[in-house]
Amino acid sequence: MSRTGNTRDTRSNVEKARASWGDPLPDWVLALADECDATSQGKTGPKIGYKGAAVVCAVLGNNYRGDLACVEDAVRGALMAVTVACPVDGEIAKNLCIKNQRMKLTTTSNRRIRLYRACRGGCVHSRHGGKNA
Repeated sequence: MSRTGNTRDTRSNVEKARASWGDPLPDWVLALADECDATSQGKTGPKIGYKGAAVVCAVLGNNYRGDLACVEDAVRGALMAVTVACPVDGEIAKNLCIKNQRMKLTTTSNRRIRLYRACRGGCVHSRHGGKNA
């Protein structure tokens, strides 16, 4: 124990995830934990499209309160090479699909306009809940 009373958890991210999620550990959570063990939670967050380690830490601890399915899709695309058929860009990584859906409407390019409309106009991969959501 340190002078401040804190003890450092020396378990790997995979061990922490197994303790929180149980067995069998979902394959995408295992991929996330493996990436964190290879690099760090802070580097893995941006790799899957999140700003830092907070989301990653919460997911590994099985206490994330946001859209867990969205994080799963981001992990599957960025770390597991899962792709989807985008009506604008063709075959793309699933995490890029999530990123495209988060884009705000701008008129800077025809592609951005088409993506914005496709993501909100009935694309089967959309998380926007319907036409013009």
